[in-house]
Amino acid sequence: TTGATTPPTTTMPTTTLMSSSSTSSSGWLVAVAIAVQYVFLLFFFPFSRPKRFIGETRNASRVIRIRFGMQTISCVVGWTIACAWFDTNTKGKGGPGSTINVARMVFFAGENDDDDAFKGSAVDVFTDACFGALVTGVVYFGPLMSLLIRYAREEESTVDAFQYLFGHHNENKERFGALVPIRDVLLAPFFEEFIFRGVLLTVLLGQRHGTREDDGVSIAAAIYISPLLFGLAHINHYFGLRKVYGHAKALQSVAFQFIYTTLFGILAGTAFYRCKAGLAGAWSLHASMNAFGVPDFRPFRTPLGLVNGIERLCYVAGVVGAYAFVKSRIVV
Repeated sequence: TTGATTPPTTTMPTTTLMSSSSTSSSGWLVAVAIAVQYVFLLFFFPFSRPKRFIGETRNASRVIRIRFGMQTISCVVGWTIACAWFDTNTKGKGGPGSTINVARMVFFAGENDDDDAFKGSAVDVFTDACFGALVTGVVYFGPLMSLLIRYAREEESTVDAFQYLFGHHNENKERFGALVPIRDVLLAPFFEEFIFRGVLLTVLLGQRHGTREDDGVSIAAAIYISPLLFGLAHINHYFGLRKVYGHAKALQSVAFQFIYTTLFGILAGTAFYRCKAGLAGAWSLHASMNAFGVPDFRPFRTPLGLVNGIERLCYVAGVVGAYAFVKSRIVV
């Protein structure tokens, strides 16, 4: 009779797969909802739009102040959506409340739930903020070497080099007021990283209290596909650019910005994932890159020769080196 015993069937793998698939799909839907509400409140909500009939632009102080408020509201809304989603997907699994859990995952990778949390967190924030700034230095290896070459050949002075790197912020301050550089370098990077890396990636990577295990969308999909949402969030600039430069040039500019911001999103997402204080690392990277501004691709716009060939290699080496540098960070 023992040999005739029928082995019991198990349905656990099927249940697990269905649960994982459901979580993955809902994670993407929630991520899109978080991104859409951010873009709507910031760019399309009636109060946050420039008054074109009086010649107002996105750099007007009134628009910047209102958009700061809209970004704050959007962060609260995104946070609330994430908390509600985690509540729905973690019922009966125990653990701390969703607000505390999401805070830990957004700011500190789900770590630091012991008695020395604050001390550890403060050190993590400082070291990962420094790490983000160092990554920027590697990214700009090409532009910096290009400046050094032009300086050595007496094509640039020290003043010209400084103006090239940071002068646009002073120019914007003189033209539009102090809020513009504050927006560009400090606040906009924080709000964007909070939404698109902190909250959005936390939802996609799933419930991972104290670990970076893949428990939601695959890690590769979260880091390499979600930046498309970040890139799409920047195409709204087309409408403003079209009024100034026309359709063709505005479309070209927005296409470049989409590619540039999507690639940056991959780098920032990798930094967020690899750093213990992920939001600090991503924000520092974003803020410092905004401080430098979009690199000058002059070596790629001139005929290939020995000097600009070396410059081009430095540009490529900087980008590849920065990504390798971020990837070398040990996952917490």
